[in-house]
Amino acid sequence: MFRSIALFLVAFFVLSAPASAAGTRYDIKAEIEPPAGTISVQGDIDTVAAGPQLRFALHRTFEITKLTVNGKKAGFSYESTGPFPNARFVTVTLPEGAAGKPVRLSIAYHGALEKIPEWGAAPDQKFGMDDQINPKLVYLAVYSFWYPVLGPYGETFETNLEVSLPEGWTAVSGGDLHDLGTANGRTIRRWSVKKNFDIALSASASYRRIATNDVELYYVQMPEPVVRAEAKNLSDVMTLFRDKLGATVAPGGVVRHVYAPLRYGQGRAGIARPGLIITSEGRVLDAMAADPRYTLFQDVAHEIAHFWWNFGSGQGDWINEAFAEYFSALAVRELVSEAEFNSALERYRKGVAGLPKDAPSLATVPKDGNYMIWTVRYQKGSLMLDAVRQAMGDKAFFAAARDFFQTYKNRNIDTAEFRTFWGARLGEKKAMLNGWLDNGGGLSSP
Repeated sequence: MFRSIALFLVAFFVLSAPASAAGTRYDIKAEIEPPAGTISVQGDIDTVAAGPQLRFALHRTFEITKLTVNGKKAGFSYESTGPFPNARFVTVTLPEGAAGKPVRLSIAYHGALEKIPEWGAAPDQKFGMDDQINPKLVYLAVYSFWYPVLGPYGETFETNLEVSLPEGWTAVSGGDLHDLGTANGRTIRRWSVKKNFDIALSASASYRRIATNDVELYYVQMPEPVVRAEAKNLSDVMTLFRDKLGATVAPGGVVRHVYAPLRYGQGRAGIARPGLIITSEGRVLDAMAADPRYTLFQDVAHEIAHFWWNFGSGQGDWINEAFAEYFSALAVRELVSEAEFNSALERYRKGVAGLPKDAPSLATVPKDGNYMIWTVRYQKGSLMLDAVRQAMGDKAFFAAARDFFQTYKNRNIDTAEFRTFWGARLGEKKAMLNGWLDNGGGLSSP
């Protein structure tokens, strides 16, 4: 998952203390004019406000032209924000007695995004984004603040997004797709997601598409044979995970991987949202030029694995990352080679061996932080799961993993549930599990 922006957003919303996004529903329509670099948005947001005011963040250059609450005009004010140079707060005064009750915020606004350099465009860059609306590319996500952002990043909400672009442009988002055809020289598409945590979108007039039953790839300059091979590989990953765990929770059962025509941008697999992965095409092409064997196979398999492993909550978010990373390695074992799988495990061992003595344990590792924390969550978590698999054997491990997913997929859990579930499956070997969970530091085994 995209980590850098998550850290900023946590700080951003701790400072702002807005209403929670939980239980929120967005139904918005966006009309985008790439040549002019502008966007016009209108729609409804159903939510519950904790107090007499509702506060959200919006791109600071956007002008609000309409704002009502429960059908009545509402007063609002703008306020500059802290960490983000491209956003500001909007505080809405709610009708008397609305606190704690459902409200419908109807809003219309328009504007142009500020031009901020892509991630990685300069070595001394202090702030970078991938958000763009220009004649080449549309790339929007939560860090753009292109829609009213109500609550902490990571909380889920329902979304219905309708996008209108000039005819000939291809728009891609995650979720159930409804192609509404063309009208008045414009192409209109709509996506629905029941459990979303961002409204991400990419569009281009140059996108080419390759698809299987459960995978869609969009690209501009990537070599077609590479993309066709990836389409098959990712479809095989989907089949493998379904066989092991059951049906995915990805909306519509389809994964869309977009190679956005960026020059720089976020590294490796980029960002992942429900049913959607967006990768910088420029970075991948550069990496392939430097190393013809370069592949994103495991990185993208990790993001696909999140369409199963996504129910660890708070401190227990390490569960999501450990399972997604380990299952991406298992996909390498099943679909590439045992040698490449062992290479991944060795990489994890080296990473964990380099941890300082005071590195947190899995049972205490926080959700966000520096690379040390990610090493604990991703790599040490993967090594623990590999130790559990070896202790149980493949058949019992995969049966338990399927049961674990099916048991908890519709609720949020933390380390306590993980310990109880897997401790019961390990029986007399559960002391080994507790050692992995509770021992900190840089040992690759407890």
